[in-house]
Amino acid sequence: MQVFKHYYINPYQKELYAKIIKIEDNKIYLDKTIFYPEGGGQPGDRGYINNIRIIDTQKDLDQIAHIVDNSNSFRVNDDVLIKLDWTHRYEFMKMHTAQHLLSGLLFSYFNVDTVSVHQGEVNLTIEINRDDFSEDDCYELENLANKAIIKGGNVSYLEMNKESAEALNMRRSIKVDGLIRIVDLEGYDKIACGGLHVQNIQEIEKVMYIGFEKIRKHYRLLFRVSDSVSQTYRKLDKVVKELCTIHSATIDTLVDCDKALLEKKIELEREIRGLKKENSNYIIQNIINSRNSDILCSDISNYDFDFKDIE
Repeated sequence: MQVFKHYYINPYQKELYAKIIKIEDNKIYLDKTIFYPEGGGQPGDRGYINNIRIIDTQKDLDQIAHIVDNSNSFRVNDDVLIKLDWTHRYEFMKMHTAQHLLSGLLFSYFNVDTVSVHQGEVNLTIEINRDDFSEDDCYELENLANKAIIKGGNVSYLEMNKESAEALNMRRSIKVDGLIRIVDLEGYDKIACGGLHVQNIQEIEKVMYIGFEKIRKHYRLLFRVSDSVSQTYRKLDKVVKELCTIHSATIDTLVDCDKALLEKKIELEREIRGLKKENSNYIIQNIINSRNSDILCSDISNYDFDFKDIE
């Protein structure tokens, strides 16, 4: 029995009554659901079935497994109420839409293809088909995305056969057969996708570029989206203010102050190594000058030095 996927009809629906059709260990299968299963770089939904936690949602062939803490209180044919962890769901809807926006801009403005994506609890990562991509381009991408978010644009869906979809010449080839679901970010991206998105890109609120990694001879760009952007700015602001206080510096002089301290640290470490070497040589010379071998062994055991310090 194929489950009815209410999350495609209304991704903003937070509660639904459903019937249990199968139970396997801690997996519960329902006749219909609002819970999105993990896929396309987007994690599975969390929430509750009656008062029991749903800790994850996974695909299982044509069905969807709602993974719970404990399934002992449920029976097949039970009518149950399922409730989304809406904060968790909505953040990933915004992040997923942000990924489409960023990938669309990468393709249209920079002629860069997206290789893979991942939506984590904090970071959105986009792997691109380039082994170099400048920081200036990354910040320009961030600026373009935030301008698009302020302007706004509807997110809509089309369904068509594969031949019609391929005729649209989208930025990514279609890897599935049958009826194809096309997601259209008005003026920014159009691509086959089975994920969940917000209704308007204004809901993304903001994106923030935070760095990159090199992987498989490609660049992986890291972003933060929506609420995590504000949280990151606040953390950075707090750290900078504390460092400025510690070093009696301003934002403009903080880096130079830190460089000067690092140079002083290196200089002091060099002086310490020199003094340790002089001290070790002095100790060894005094012991060698001793005529009593017993005293020699006894004296060596009483001193703490590293033979690596000896010239």
